[in-house]
Amino acid sequence: MKRLFLRLLPERAAAQIAVIVVGSLILANIVTAVVLLTTLPSEFRRLPSFPYVVELVTVARQLQATGNPQERETVLSAALAANPRLSRLAEGVQATTRSLPKPDREMRQRLLEDLAGIAEPLILDKPERQGGLPAPPPVGLRFPDGSGLAMAPPPMTPPPRGLAFIIYLLVMLASLAMLIGLLSLWATRAVVSPLTGLAEAADRFDPDRDEVVAIERGPVEVKRLAGAFSAMAGRIRRLVDERTRMLAAVSHDLRTPITRLRLRAEDIGEEDKRQAILSDLALMERMVGGALSYLREGRASGSMVATDIPALLQTICDDFGDLGHIVVYQGPMRASALCDSDQMMRAVTNLIDNAIKFGGKPAVVLDDADPERIAIMVEDDGPGIAAEEREKVFEPFYRSDLARTLREGSGFGLGLAIVRAIAEGHRGELTLSERPGGGLRAVIAWPRRW
Repeated sequence: MKRLFLRLLPERAAAQIAVIVVGSLILANIVTAVVLLTTLPSEFRRLPSFPYVVELVTVARQLQATGNPQERETVLSAALAANPRLSRLAEGVQATTRSLPKPDREMRQRLLEDLAGIAEPLILDKPERQGGLPAPPPVGLRFPDGSGLAMAPPPMTPPPRGLAFIIYLLVMLASLAMLIGLLSLWATRAVVSPLTGLAEAADRFDPDRDEVVAIERGPVEVKRLAGAFSAMAGRIRRLVDERTRMLAAVSHDLRTPITRLRLRAEDIGEEDKRQAILSDLALMERMVGGALSYLREGRASGSMVATDIPALLQTICDDFGDLGHIVVYQGPMRASALCDSDQMMRAVTNLIDNAIKFGGKPAVVLDDADPERIAIMVEDDGPGIAAEEREKVFEPFYRSDLARTLREGSGFGLGLAIVRAIAEGHRGELTLSERPGGGLRAVIAWPRRW
């Protein structure tokens, strides 16, 4: 039952709170109505109650208080003229012989107590039912002199019945639910909106950008959560900065001993040994250069400007063409998006370089259909990457089976890691998938505007 209730609730917290409040109030009203209908005495459920009996008792007391028959007749005439439901009790009229329900018996007993020595109360026969509802009985009083008065109950207005009653009930419940729902949504927005702002700040979090999450309104718990999130973000930024500075310093400092070793290797007489050592030193230098490049390109840039993406891609294709490679561009001639042109050129160049090394017939495709996002696809017709390997190749220094040996030009497993870092620096993503017809498709997608 609990699982079913949770599945029926909407996803947003504000809507959940509103549904719970509205449902609780409707349920409370239903329970209250059931309790009233089942536990209240019937005289309180019957319309009207007994004001007409109170009027009759008032007239009887006024008649008792008169000093002589002439005043009594004057008071009686005035009462009869003022109340059309009051009439003289005809001679020979007796109390009803029907069995009285409990409310009527209790009313008769109260009248006997209130009018003791003044008049004898009579519960008269009831008129026909009004609209199918039980009407309260007429009440008569017999005075000691033989005269009497009778008071008829006021006409009853029957409640809606059938389809009219259903429509009336639905309109009332719908109006109540709408009013309470609007008020609940307005109230819950004040509670939920700070959480929404905090969630958006978490989505925008970037270790390379200082952004303070300030929640000025909302519950104390939400403000404390925002403060804890800001403190955590600060610790992450410091950790990333310290890691980057340490690795950059180590990679940079390694270049000096590598240079000294290369100079000393030149003095080795044996040609084979000298070439082997120089080859190892060149490999080490490329590894250090790759690490420095990864650390540098993994940092977000602040130079985000509107860029002509087709012109940028065509320039990259032309540069590869100058080196003797055929790289085809496919896409619109005009499309603009915010990006760091230097970093994006580095990312696309890395993807094309991988396509040339491990595939063939590279093509660059620009997808400009989405008005909110833009995507660059680099495709090749090579062997591709196995599905279970596609996430691993984004890890720094990881190489798939096609490039596990440290041969010349094989790389160090940093190319895709750099491209992904650049894509994430643009608040986008890099995805790998199988190209229709075989091969690999790498897609860089990021929002056009921030």
